[in-house]
Amino acid sequence: MTSRSSIALVTGASSGIGAAVALELAEAGHDVALVARRGDLLERVAEQVRARGAQALVLTTDLAQPGATQQVLDSMTGLWGPVRVLVNNAAVPRSGPIASLDPRHWDLSMRLNLTVPFELARGVIPAMRRAGNGWIINIGSVSGLQAHAFAGPYAVAKRGLNALTELLAAENGDAGVRSACLCLGWVATEMAAPPEKVGVDPQELLAPEDVAATVRWLVESPVRLTLGPVLRVSPTHPGTALESVWPRLASEMHASGSLHA
Repeated sequence: MTSRSSIALVTGASSGIGAAVALELAEAGHDVALVARRGDLLERVAEQVRARGAQALVLTTDLAQPGATQQVLDSMTGLWGPVRVLVNNAAVPRSGPIASLDPRHWDLSMRLNLTVPFELARGVIPAMRRAGNGWIINIGSVSGLQAHAFAGPYAVAKRGLNALTELLAAENGDAGVRSACLCLGWVATEMAAPPEKVGVDPQELLAPEDVAATVRWLVESPVRLTLGPVLRVSPTHPGTALESVWPRLASEMHASGSLHA
């Protein structure tokens, strides 16, 4: 069992936003359980968590596989105890025209981007309600706020994540369990499209650390305060807006064959 009073569980924690969130929460005094497929990268993040004076638990698993979320929840219960902060960050980008989309891309997107957050939230809520506090933070996307042609199952799943977050907030706020979905604009990660392809200055993008700082602010806010629960978190520069760059990105992806069909 961890000795700290607050335990955080972060999915997709091996790099990018997930790794930045894990380190920020460690700085804030949380022990952090790290979940992702790439165990070698998770171990590196774990070392950085421990260097900040927190404990780290590495749970290497592919959340897209059936039963994976229950294995994570069982490991948390057996090794550390109840989760006080859940950050659902793991995601998979799948885009393309609906009419020609391969069902396997649809299924994978729904599983990782929507079903996994549901299963993990369902698993941690009872203990959070008993404790009278807790945070469920879902990492969403601005693509879930407005439909754009060829955004595909990723956009559908992220819109569903918004609705899931709203339901979690409505059903559990009375017990001090808060929920938020951060609908992110363009963030400089390995999953994001290269901004240079559409003439955008990389310096205008959000950094993973910006998202991590937002998560920390939410977690450290007083229980009497609630936000959203669906919150847009975007770069300031209008040239980075999805409605501005997506047509060009989609055209580039179509030309390169990277749209999923």
